[in-house]
Amino acid sequence: MRIAVTGATGVLGQEAVEALVAVGHEVTGITRRDSGIPIVEGRGGRAIVADVFSRTDLTRTFRGHDVVINTLAHVPVGMAGLRPLAWREDDRLHLEASVAVAEAAAQAGARKLIQESTVYLYGDNGSDWIGEDQPLSVRNQAFRPRVREMRAAVDFATSGRSAVILRLGQLFGRDRHTTHGLKAVRNGDPLLLGRPEQYITLLHHSDAGRAFVAALRADSGFYNVGGEPITKKRWAKDLGMEAGADAPAKFYPEITQALVGTRLDTQRRSLRVSSVRFMSETGWRPTVGPSTPGWSRR
Repeated sequence: MRIAVTGATGVLGQEAVEALVAVGHEVTGITRRDSGIPIVEGRGGRAIVADVFSRTDLTRTFRGHDVVINTLAHVPVGMAGLRPLAWREDDRLHLEASVAVAEAAAQAGARKLIQESTVYLYGDNGSDWIGEDQPLSVRNQAFRPRVREMRAAVDFATSGRSAVILRLGQLFGRDRHTTHGLKAVRNGDPLLLGRPEQYITLLHHSDAGRAFVAALRADSGFYNVGGEPITKKRWAKDLGMEAGADAPAKFYPEITQALVGTRLDTQRRSLRVSSVRFMSETGWRPTVGPSTPGWSRR
C-alpha cells in the first residue's frame, strides 16, 4: 500500500514511517524543509518537500497514494506553553494545514485519512472510565483549531472514503518533552499538574507508531489509543525511577496550577481513558509502559 505521512520529521511522524515501512508499505514522508529529507530516509521512507499549508501542493504530492496519515503538531515544551504566542504554530498547523491535508487527500484520490488527535479534548472524569462516546470539553476558543481539524477529517469520510481519528494518550519516550521532564525530576523541580489521585493515560512513541499501522484496519470513526491508565502518583514514581532521582516527580503547588491557563489546564484533568474499542477492532496492544525499564531511551 502507498501511504503518505505528513509531519514525518516529528516524533509521531518518524515512528509512523518506520512502523509502516517495517510491515512492507511504500511510505512517502512529507517534510517542509530540505533538512528533513535525511530524517525521513533514515526511517526508511521516501522524502518529499511540500508546503503543508498549500492544498495545491499537497494534492500533487498525495496523488497515487492510497492512504494519508496526518501527524502535524508543534507543542511547546513544559511551562513554555504559558508564553505569549507559544501555541501560534501548533494552532496554525491544526487550523489551516490539517484542513488542507484532508481536502488535498480527497482531491488526490486517497481512500483513507488517519488523523492524529488527543485524549486531552475530554473533560475531567475523575476515576470513571472514558470511552469514545464521552462528550468532549472543547467550548473554549483555544480548542477551535483541534475542532476544525476533526471536522475536516469527518468531511473527508464521504463518497466511499474513510477517516480514522486517533485520540492519543499523553506521549512519552525519547523526545524533547520527556528529556525536559526527566531533567526537572533530577533537579527536584516541579513538573506535574493535577492531583496525585487523578488518572493519566500514557502512550509510548513506539506504540503510537504501531497504532498508525493498526489504524489501517479500522473502520471510520473515533478511537482512543493509550496504555492502561495509572494514577498521577504512580506516574510521578515511574518518572523518578526512570530519571534515577532520589524522589518521585513533584507536583506544582495549587496556587501555581491555578494560573496555568486553558492550554496547560487540560493536564490538570483526570483522564482514565479506555482503548478497548481500538484494541478490539484492530488487535493493537501497547508494549511499553511507564514501568518498562529504559523507556526514555527507546
